Amino acid sequence: YIRKAYEVGIRKIGENRVQEAEKKISELARDLECEWHLVGHLQTNKVKKALKLFDLIHSLDRLDLAKAINKEAQRENKVVRVLIQLNLSGEKTKYGFKEDEFWKALNELLSYEYLKIEGLMTIGPLTTNKDEIRKVFRNLYNIWEVLRVKENLDLRYLSMGMSEDFEIAIEEGSNLLRLGRIIFSKEFEVRE
Repeated sequence: YIRKAYEVGIRKIGENRVQEAEKKISELARDLECEWHLVGHLQTNKVKKALKLFDLIHSLDRLDLAKAINKEAQRENKVVRVLIQLNLSGEKTKYGFKEDEFWKALNELLSYEYLKIEGLMTIGPLTTNKDEIRKVFRNLYNIWEVLRVKENLDLRYLSMGMSEDFEIAIEEGSNLLRLGRIIFSKEFEVRE
């Protein structure tokens, strides 16, 4: 299915798990010129492997992971492109910095010389209430703007929106979507 997506112009391929990605990337990377993105949760014990496989990590969600990535990147003398994941819905099942934790951690995150922070990422709340989804996405957009304007950070990506809520995400400023089921699943239907 990745080859078919590539044939219609998709050049950024996201994978949720390091181990599953390893096989796909080894089979496809030499044939396909694309960026490989880790969009799922990253465990610190998988950092070394992730740095070899992925061009962009969407899920920098805690300080100990930032330290581990920076340490391994320094060992490899490689700057690693990352998005900082925020949990703005407050759902306990989601990963990411809570907003207050993020602001407290920001200076430390910026101090890691082998991390290139390219943007922010969040996952919308698990609800059909469009106003709740919009509120979370608007909040991330506002944080992104503060960082770009007041902190003068060069943040390229605002990653929010998946198959269920991508339309709201686009309306709220997303410029990087994580679409899977809507493209690859026959059973998927967009909610009205």
